[in-house]
Amino acid sequence: MGACDSKPELDGELTVGKVQVMVPEGAIGGSQLKFQTPDGRWIQAEVPEGYSAGDLIYVDLPELEQPKEASKWATLHEAFVYLDPKGTGYITDHDKFAEVALALANLKGSKEEVWKSLDQDGNGQVNWPEFVEWAEVNHVDLKLGLSGGEDAVSFPPLWTGPTDRPDYVKQFDITDTDHFMELDQLLQKSYKKVWTRDRKKTGVDKVPLGFELVKAKRCENLKDWKRFYFRRHQIAGACSKETKFLQRPVLTSQAAALYTRQGMRKHLNEWLLFHGTSPEAAQSILSGSGDFVISLAGSATGTLYGRGTYFAESITKADEYAKEGKDGLCCALVCRVAAGHVLYNDEVTPDAEKPWPQTPSVELEVNMLQLQESCISGKFHSILGDREKCRGTFKEFVIFDADQVYVEYALFYKRRYS
Repeated sequence: MGACDSKPELDGELTVGKVQVMVPEGAIGGSQLKFQTPDGRWIQAEVPEGYSAGDLIYVDLPELEQPKEASKWATLHEAFVYLDPKGTGYITDHDKFAEVALALANLKGSKEEVWKSLDQDGNGQVNWPEFVEWAEVNHVDLKLGLSGGEDAVSFPPLWTGPTDRPDYVKQFDITDTDHFMELDQLLQKSYKKVWTRDRKKTGVDKVPLGFELVKAKRCENLKDWKRFYFRRHQIAGACSKETKFLQRPVLTSQAAALYTRQGMRKHLNEWLLFHGTSPEAAQSILSGSGDFVISLAGSATGTLYGRGTYFAESITKADEYAKEGKDGLCCALVCRVAAGHVLYNDEVTPDAEKPWPQTPSVELEVNMLQLQESCISGKFHSILGDREKCRGTFKEFVIFDADQVYVEYALFYKRRYS
């Protein structure tokens, strides 16, 4: 898909059952566009192959649908929407939550005491997975209210363990030859012979000529998966309503067989990305005793785009932060990342903490640097810092919510210099 931050425009011509749309800048054949019709509806369409920016295409108009009625708080998701009327993805209103907590769980006390029962990590905002977890702890007898009306959580295609033990965590050595070769392909397809000054941290100030995959582990963690699943579902809903959402390609998606095996959801920019680390830290995360800590994530890699968790589409970039173990092997985690609506930035020196305005003009929406605050309190879910474009190095991907990340693999490899 082409990168596009501009909005599709109607050229004013409307025929029976069709509307004419101008392809926006950055879109190419296969790009998904969203636009508003003259009668106020939002429509999604695909740019036909061979068309590019400035071309006019005709799009069929679907028939009007009758709105569906819903009971107030008939499901947990309806309660969450009531608590998050602006659709930010987070609950922050203490008064409203006290009202809901009393109605759903008969939870009484001061509004701050009630809020603490929800905001366990004390960061002042609560997302959908945290709200579901609160409801489970407080025995709220409501269905989730997600698509399909089912309470069951869908699991990754490779999941083999139990689905009803919250403490279930297990790792599996990859012994299947095809699976192992797909992971090796992930390294080869994402390799780039590019140097940055962070390479000095490895102790050898030159880029390896390649990487040899020696062993790989796959992780199953029920608690982490449920939180990721709920957050991913919420992000998918937000992306379906976002007029400027674009599916964005990443380097790892060239490992097509692995993406197919894992059933990656490209419609919400779900990617496999690398996170370089030490074998000891990887083992801690895989065992369930450790986790990504968002508040400290920038300490090792910098905070150019804010204090989030940084990921790479290239194994070469992730390797700059990998550390050799006693056996001489380096380690990189391969994570599912639900990137959702991506805030693209190609500035050499971005302002990570400049906020997104409440009512941005078109010029501000296109040009200003809406970074960390735009993901925490705004409509974006992640940041793509295009250092490849502005510096000739690597794209960087930043997440500010740990529930958007699920660790699938730990890869143990050797650096090859000759």
